[in-house]
Amino acid sequence: MAIRIITDSASDFDLAVAKRRKISVVPMTVQFGSATFLAGKNLSNDVFFQLLQEGKENPSTSQPAPEAFLRHFEEAKAAGDQVVAILLSGALSGTLQSAEIARGLCEYDPIYIVDSRSATAGMQVLVNYACKLRDSGLSAAAIAGEVEKLKDKVRIFAIIDTLEYLRRGGRLSGFQAGLGAMTKLKPTIAVRDGAVSIVGKSFGTAAAVKHLMKMLEEHPIDDDYPSYFLYSNDKSREELLLPKLKEQGRLPLRLHYCGIGPTIGTHIGPGALGMAYIERESY
Repeated sequence: MAIRIITDSASDFDLAVAKRRKISVVPMTVQFGSATFLAGKNLSNDVFFQLLQEGKENPSTSQPAPEAFLRHFEEAKAAGDQVVAILLSGALSGTLQSAEIARGLCEYDPIYIVDSRSATAGMQVLVNYACKLRDSGLSAAAIAGEVEKLKDKVRIFAIIDTLEYLRRGGRLSGFQAGLGAMTKLKPTIAVRDGAVSIVGKSFGTAAAVKHLMKMLEEHPIDDDYPSYFLYSNDKSREELLLPKLKEQGRLPLRLHYCGIGPTIGTHIGPGALGMAYIERESY
């Protein structure tokens, strides 16, 4: 009896890495006009951002149908395997609900569904932790329980480079987006308690990076876990943040990179940068 780890494409896993770690990734649907894609399957991040910047309207994203999860659950049931599914925050998507419906249809008890209350590399932190626990011999129930304990310590802070895509998605008026562009306003966002919120507004990139570093100082990184530099479409944005962290002796010891994909990229656009990690406990 094996334990199967499942997530969805909002985790932004590199599919080769996911395959190597025996992680199944259920894709989200991305719609550009009449063209429909499956994130990570027939739509790479590079192509996604190219289409995003070429178009005048935002694409739409939708959660996997219950049938997409049911196929995985039925396969596990037939093999007598257990399942731990760690999915995009229920506050951001109906993905969790689709998985719950599929579990009900499957009628198989050892399927454990975890609301990550996070997105993108924040999900990766939890999924990789689950893989580590799986490989150490824990049961699916125990893995799900440990992930539940850890998920409230996941932190994501990021700078949005442009307000245009929030405008396209209806989250800002054209006037607000235009005013932001004129003043070079750069919001800092956080994913906390399962939702996305604006935690700072800075004029210019340098001020935004300074504010981001302040957030990282107030919510310090726990180097017992991997940390991720987040970027949308432009990995070179690391030069705005990582050298400054290194100068201060705060560069994460276990640093990885995560390119933001369609699920979050639809709303924040290109040029974003940030960090996803586990916050260190204060004593």
